[in-house]
Amino acid sequence: MARPFEKLPAGAKNHLEAMAANGLLSESAAATALGMPLDQLRKVITEHKPSKEIWENALAVERDQLLSALYARAMEGDTKANQTLLAVRHGMSEKQPRGSSERVSVVFNLPAALDPAEYMKAVRVEQEKLTNGSE
Repeated sequence: MARPFEKLPAGAKNHLEAMAANGLLSESAAATALGMPLDQLRKVITEHKPSKEIWENALAVERDQLLSALYARAMEGDTKANQTLLAVRHGMSEKQPRGSSERVSVVFNLPAALDPAEYMKAVRVEQEKLTNGSE
């Protein structure tokens, strides 16, 4: 039985980035291309920091390719591509209210719940105050 992988094999960086550039990057395709079982690929890119960085860089190549394609469509006049780029890259949307971009935020901090014995004690104290105050 072969030893489990502890990191990505040699050459994985170039291979994964090439896959990403060609739109072929997925965990299962990467595992097959690198000769690794899928579960071991997932474990390696989760637990081994340099391997995780290689995987994230490959995903960044794919993201850049997709954004480039979307940008080309937007420049050709595709309004949906324009809207998507404005929302994704610049945080702009036609759904945002016009005017001030500052929003009001209200936070309520509630005390921790009392255990039943403490609650009953607090109720009794309040009842005694009411009873003694009404005499």
